[in-house]
Amino acid sequence: MPRPLEGELVRLRAREETDVDNIHRWMNDWETIKYLGARYPRSKAFERQWLAAGDPAYANAQFIVETLADSRPIGWLGLHHATPENGCADLGIAIGERDFLEGGYGTDAMRTACGYGFEMMNLHRIELTVYDWNPRAIRVYEKVGFQREGTIRDGIFKAGRWNDLLFMGLLRDELQMEG
Repeated sequence: MPRPLEGELVRLRAREETDVDNIHRWMNDWETIKYLGARYPRSKAFERQWLAAGDPAYANAQFIVETLADSRPIGWLGLHHATPENGCADLGIAIGERDFLEGGYGTDAMRTACGYGFEMMNLHRIELTVYDWNPRAIRVYEKVGFQREGTIRDGIFKAGRWNDLLFMGLLRDELQMEG
């Protein structure tokens, strides 16, 4: 039986104090945050507080994404706002190490996180929003099985312009673990 927090390329693990330098670097790198809701520089002190506040809980399961081959931290993800009543959570992910933006790491992290959400958290649905100008992420999400459910027109101001947000959802029986 596969381990619930391991995929083929990545492992999801708890966030640790030793992750603060990586998270601080990633959250102050435009290439990482341009696709996230974050917009202002963040201090190491802020990142330390964020790490300390990350009490693992059903409603806010957060992980560091690391490679299986050498345990190198490459990003983070979370299943946020999970509610047992609705069996639903919001998924957020960022691969902060640019060398790992290709090669299937993001796809494997998404599959691992969604599998964990469905099998370990008993979720029925996982949803996310993505900028319409992020084709790499949209391809990954669709490969995993997410369906486009709607568009929030001019949903966020980022990178000097108003951007549409695509709303995507995945039901338990739609998860595609291969392909």
